[in-house]
Amino acid sequence: MRTETKTNYILIVLLYLFALSTVLYSFEAIQSVVMILSSVFMILQFRSEKPFFTTKTAPFLLSFIIICSIGLWYYSSKSVQLIANNLLLFVVPLFSIYLYQSKRFLENKANILLTYCFAVGLLCVYIVGYYIKDIPNHQFNWYFARFNIENHLHFHGTYLSLWMGVAVLFVMDFLVKRDESKTYLNYSVAVLMVFLIAGLIIINSRMILYSVLFLSVLNYYFYYYKTNLGSKKKTFLYLIALVCLILFLSQRYIADIEFLYKNAVSNSSRYTICYCSLQTIFDSFFWGIDPNIIQNKLNTCYDNYGFYELSKENINSHNQYLDYFLKGGILLFISFIFTLIVKLRHSLKQKNYLYFSISLLFSFAFITENILVRQYGMFIYVFCDVLLLGAILSDESHNADKIEER
Repeated sequence: MRTETKTNYILIVLLYLFALSTVLYSFEAIQSVVMILSSVFMILQFRSEKPFFTTKTAPFLLSFIIICSIGLWYYSSKSVQLIANNLLLFVVPLFSIYLYQSKRFLENKANILLTYCFAVGLLCVYIVGYYIKDIPNHQFNWYFARFNIENHLHFHGTYLSLWMGVAVLFVMDFLVKRDESKTYLNYSVAVLMVFLIAGLIIINSRMILYSVLFLSVLNYYFYYYKTNLGSKKKTFLYLIALVCLILFLSQRYIADIEFLYKNAVSNSSRYTICYCSLQTIFDSFFWGIDPNIIQNKLNTCYDNYGFYELSKENINSHNQYLDYFLKGGILLFISFIFTLIVKLRHSLKQKNYLYFSISLLFSFAFITENILVRQYGMFIYVFCDVLLLGAILSDESHNADKIEER
């Protein structure tokens, strides 16, 4: 452990503000300022005695270099923002390797995660209250309920669900490792979990909801079969009851089955978006195209297939993997995939099941949304990496997510 400095103290305060800023989601400028200040103090953590360029960090740095090359080659008024955003996504979190040398950070990490969870929990309490108040309007129809909430909050449901999903995984990890002596806190977190799940059910974002269910089952295997914590049978019954309850209350999966039964997949707008994205990639010979004209290319393709509403709304690729393929071709696509592989491989190898689950959740979310092109998506991605990535990059054995025998 290194000697604590003033920058350590300031950074920890900023990380608490980072977590709390979820409540002030409508003030995007506040989130931006907190992210920028946190990034500056993250970089100030650099210490020459700890290697920065390693095989683990290489995919992240390569992705950023490719993005920089694209921004400079196709220079426009948007280039600076493109480079700055990806600096936050791929480079700044790498400095968390030095953060994990700070004893004060390790002591505060769990509290920072809980602060985030309770902040998102407040949003969920408000959503549940609004949902109940709005029953005369939506009459328990999931689509109208979500539409009304999105319009009221001015917050896209997919990103809101992603925030909730991350919080659910944080809370699940906390409950597994809980200190039995902190009864009040444990009960408070259990109540928090109820509101988080209620929020997920109400917003009903398919990919996030199903991913959280899958990861809940996976975490049960990790925590109770890979280790000897808790009552396996009792926890398994709770888990089955939870899955059944969510599926019973969620109407979304029923609508999905009905659509597939009545319609061909090719008739869906999702299929057209994916097809046009792939067609644009093929037309570029897999080398990517100018980011400034990607949307025009997609709109032309939508119109050619009669989906004029998609072009009118300027719908993007709705897939983070395809978005990077469109921008940087096969090189950026592969380097981005390898950043995810590094996270998944090394977190699983180090039994860091929390970060493994978080990385999987993002990997699933990337399939149906360009998560990293909006601030709300960048916010939660950077937040998780700043707090968790350093554990797998560091060669130290003090993995904050390691399960201890009780």
